[in-house]
Amino acid sequence: MDIFYLTSAILLILTAYIFRFISILPFYRTHPNDRILTAHKGTNGPLHIFVFLGSGGHTGEMLRILQNYKETLLNQDNVLYVGYSDIDSRNKFSKLLQSACKVEYIEFKKAREVNSGLLASLKSIFLTLMTSLLNVIRIRKSIAFKPHLILLNGPGTCCILVLWFKLLEWILLFSSSSNIIYIESLARINSLSLTGKIVYWMADEFIVQWKELELSCAPRAKYFGILT
Repeated sequence: MDIFYLTSAILLILTAYIFRFISILPFYRTHPNDRILTAHKGTNGPLHIFVFLGSGGHTGEMLRILQNYKETLLNQDNVLYVGYSDIDSRNKFSKLLQSACKVEYIEFKKAREVNSGLLASLKSIFLTLMTSLLNVIRIRKSIAFKPHLILLNGPGTCCILVLWFKLLEWILLFSSSSNIIYIESLARINSLSLTGKIVYWMADEFIVQWKELELSCAPRAKYFGILT
């Protein structure tokens, strides 16, 4: 009898996690047409936003996105968690921020350096996996069950961040959605970036900035014109 109850409990737990896994897949969920604009409508309390600044062009694009949607994203009541992998990106964000919203800076290691070899990339990716997990747990704890948005746009580290956020969403059966938006780089016109190809299968909302890219490579993607 004890074995029967134990087996039943295990099957029940496995079933719950299978349904949970299916429920968090972006292909089986419905979303508003533009999460950036609608994430805070009809909610109470400040909007908690996590953004990640890569470096160079990725940082420039993210800063333009924040500036273009500043009334929603940089509202003084919001709480921003700003991940960065180089100090220049953090300094550029500090210059952009003119509102009085609360900001918390979180440093991440780069997933890989540009033009790095296979072994060097594997080593840096492994280190980033280990060091980023604690940061993601901390962020997830801060934004859970609150109006929130995770906004990403291209650096390789985004793959690791999305993986951890989705894994935690799956493990924590009754947690709120990660609410991840990924915006593909403006430079990607005819094909997705490597990061985009990976994140495409996990992000809650996948946005491209060229209609051609939506039609040819990313049928699940949303197109709202040029955002950056």
